Amino acid sequence: MNNLPSRSGGKFTRIKIIFILAGLLIILTLQNVSGIGITPGRTTINFEPGLHQEVSFSIINSEHKDMSVVFTVRGDLSESITLTQTYAEFSSSEESKSFTYLVDLPQKISEPGKHKVEIVALEMPKDIKEKGTFVGATVAVVTQLYVYVPYPDKYVEAEINVMEGEEGKMIFFIPVANRGKLDIVNIKAVIDIYTSLNEKVATLESDAESLNSLERKELVAEWTAEVNPGNYLAVTTIIYDNEVLKIEKEFSIGEMALEIKEINIKDFELGSIAKFDTLVENKWSSDLKEVYLNIIVYNDEGEIMADFKSPTYDIDALSKAEIVAYWDTGGVHEGTYEGKIILNFGGKSTERNIQMKITDNSIEVMGLTGHVIIQKKGTFNLNNVLLMLVIFLIIANIFWFVVVRRLNKRKK
Repeated sequence: MNNLPSRSGGKFTRIKIIFILAGLLIILTLQNVSGIGITPGRTTINFEPGLHQEVSFSIINSEHKDMSVVFTVRGDLSESITLTQTYAEFSSSEESKSFTYLVDLPQKISEPGKHKVEIVALEMPKDIKEKGTFVGATVAVVTQLYVYVPYPDKYVEAEINVMEGEEGKMIFFIPVANRGKLDIVNIKAVIDIYTSLNEKVATLESDAESLNSLERKELVAEWTAEVNPGNYLAVTTIIYDNEVLKIEKEFSIGEMALEIKEINIKDFELGSIAKFDTLVENKWSSDLKEVYLNIIVYNDEGEIMADFKSPTYDIDALSKAEIVAYWDTGGVHEGTYEGKIILNFGGKSTERNIQMKITDNSIEVMGLTGHVIIQKKGTFNLNNVLLMLVIFLIIANIFWFVVVRRLNKRKK
């Protein structure tokens, strides 16, 4: 009988070895992520037939270590790039080195638009040339070259940036570039501002400009934002020589605001479960999702004796809602306790230090700007009032029965 291992078993073993080596390779790569840097990240030039240009870049030895760097080129115009150096060595004392590459563009590029080339710098162990072939992890960084070939007519590229200025003003910067061969006589931007509910609240217009072929300018518009804090959408129409380009940008005004207006604690009795009815107001002009309340109470030693949360709620824009949290006060004694109340909303939170004064039939929350309503269990309870009314009626009936019976006896 043949005792040699099966071919399928050997194949399975080889697969395991491959996975192990791949895992080690990933780990080594992650450990070397920040060992090398490159600047600038990008260089942009406009196409000119037969253009010859030298471009500089630098390699940063961010970890101050001995290393070798190998340079390669990739991209749709890689044949137009000549590296002046394909290999370099760094010592631990060298923080950075400068390098160059030559750009030699052809007489014609048929396809208009952006063409991208990447110069790749690959980190290798020191003295890789002398050591020969290296098998292991490497780190690569890239500097890009963008070559813009003009479109045959007028062609505009644009983006929009929004900044908050002084005195509540919002400033809209719209960089525009004419990527066409023809000059543009008149170009301007019209900006419509919408709320998250798709309601238009303003229309702005920039000054008109001219824009030569391959020229870049910036259109500017300002808005005094007398609106509620919240998320807004800027729908921008670029109008140039009877042509139109539309772009959009979401932006925010102010900060998300959620405020506690009132805490209502009804029918409390020490040792039972206290119900915190908390009224909150969303002052943001957009809905807030997954809002919840977290209350923490500390004992006299500063240790957490209670940490309870409400369920999550969705609160509509510019509206009020009630959030309910429960606290089991079993084992809690009368006294005044330090604590804090945390309101979590939209990935943010607000936190306020509080004090809780606890008696046998009340909880008073101190330190909030909102109103705290305490309804003690006892005199003002509706059930107690009804019970007292029933007792009064029973006594009145008994009294009436006795009085009437005596009167009847006297008559007889």
